[in-house]
Amino acid sequence: MKHAIVNISESIVEKNVALENNIQARGLVPQTEEERIALRNLAEQFVLEMKIVPPLSMEELLGLINKFTATNGIPEIYGTFSGVLLNNEVWKNTLASIPFERRMLMIPQCLRDARSCDAEFDEFGLICKKCGNCPIGIIQGEAEKLGYVVLVAEGTTVVTKLLESGKIDGVIGVGCLSVLEKAFAHMSIHAIPGYAIPLNRDGCVRTDLDIGLVFETIKLKSDGRWSSTADIEKLKSEIEQLFTVESLLDIAGDKSSEAEKLALQYLAGNGKRWRPLLAAGIYKAIKDDSVLLCKNIKRIAVAVECFHKASLLHDDIEDADDFRDGSPAFHRTHGIPVALNTGDLLIGLGYYLISECEMPADSKSRMLAAASQGHRDLCIGQGEELFITGDRKIPSSRHLIDIFRHKTSPAFEVALRLGAICAGGDEGLCALIKSYSSSLGTSYQIRDDIVDFENKIPENKNMRASIITAITYESADNNDRRKIEDVIFSEEMNSEEKNILTEICTKHRALEKASQLCEHYRNEAVRALFPLRNSQLKSFLRRVMGKML
Repeated sequence: MKHAIVNISESIVEKNVALENNIQARGLVPQTEEERIALRNLAEQFVLEMKIVPPLSMEELLGLINKFTATNGIPEIYGTFSGVLLNNEVWKNTLASIPFERRMLMIPQCLRDARSCDAEFDEFGLICKKCGNCPIGIIQGEAEKLGYVVLVAEGTTVVTKLLESGKIDGVIGVGCLSVLEKAFAHMSIHAIPGYAIPLNRDGCVRTDLDIGLVFETIKLKSDGRWSSTADIEKLKSEIEQLFTVESLLDIAGDKSSEAEKLALQYLAGNGKRWRPLLAAGIYKAIKDDSVLLCKNIKRIAVAVECFHKASLLHDDIEDADDFRDGSPAFHRTHGIPVALNTGDLLIGLGYYLISECEMPADSKSRMLAAASQGHRDLCIGQGEELFITGDRKIPSSRHLIDIFRHKTSPAFEVALRLGAICAGGDEGLCALIKSYSSSLGTSYQIRDDIVDFENKIPENKNMRASIITAITYESADNNDRRKIEDVIFSEEMNSEEKNILTEICTKHRALEKASQLCEHYRNEAVRALFPLRNSQLKSFLRRVMGKML
């Protein structure tokens, strides 16, 4: 067991490298237009027959490349080019539905003649003077007439900033295959609709491009509905508006007792609101709904936050944590009896809100069953963590991950299942949600432990239940193990002891190994979405995961 995490981490790295090498080894573009057109037609037919739904992960794409090339007898050297064509076809309809003014066109600087070009550069890239000596000005002019944002640059930094600002929803990129490969990984993580046009000949000098294909692509247009990458930010704003005392009173009904008033004030306090966002987002994705939240999903969104906030109240008491996010914990300001009662009241309010949903009895029963099972799992996970504390033992990494699956994952699963059932989702979808949530919650908790360790180790922090400590302890020799035990089991961790623990964890590369483990479970969550045939839903779950992690 000592080297379990090391072995897991190394296998993850090896797998990722193998994926990248597999793609890179097959990186040529067919030199004749007839071959390129033939392959595009085959890719279009293949995507239609396979009913492939975006977004694709690198692992999904590689599997499709293998099947596509084997089925059609395509030489292996055209594997990467085939992957570009397949991904283009998968996103084509989505991209066509995005308004021109919400799209970006990326053009490589290597299309210019460096010997005669007198264009200037700024922080974003080349400022074309449209002299007519190269295709850049012609392409840029046509795209800007349509309303595109055009950048003559390479790399993803600028694209990332524009996407995060909510100004861009789709990207068309022109470039050599190696650049397009690197861009794919980034675009995939954030589920960004993209279309890639490889240079027919690259090498940064005397490059060649099918300008007609570029013009054809930038003019793609359809009347289909498009789901903006900014929709999550809009939904977050909509969710936040639910958590004012006035809005909560409207959703939950008049609450006039002092206990109820205090519970609603606490519920309206600061929070990340991931669980309400998951519930509302999956509902909208399934319903293909762009309108404001309905009464039922508002009740569910508030219910899952009730459960979450109650768990925080009880967790702080059980772990003897005096602070929550830098402020005194609720039980320190109101006392333990009031804190316990407020948590219990919020749990009751959550179940009440579910019961008040105006839905068929069968659907309501499924929602209550999902909530109660999640509540049970969370308590089992928290119980295991408490027993660790009582036994004065440092748990194994595998034991901790099992606790994460019980303690953190159920809250995400409940939020998603309630939203899915409210939208009419079936049991098959709920099974997929369970697998996705299990890996997402595990990755989320590992990341949380990483952030906690990097930022600070509070004096009253229970480091026994940290993945960082578990990984370090498993890798350490007996001497370092004794030092870890002395620090972890001390009555109060002082600054000197913090430094000792930090040094030992750094020595055994615990943060690096934890990060690899976090990425492993993130990839597992992505794999859970492979069977989805709803593009809106698949995109939402990929995008929200990108934001959470």
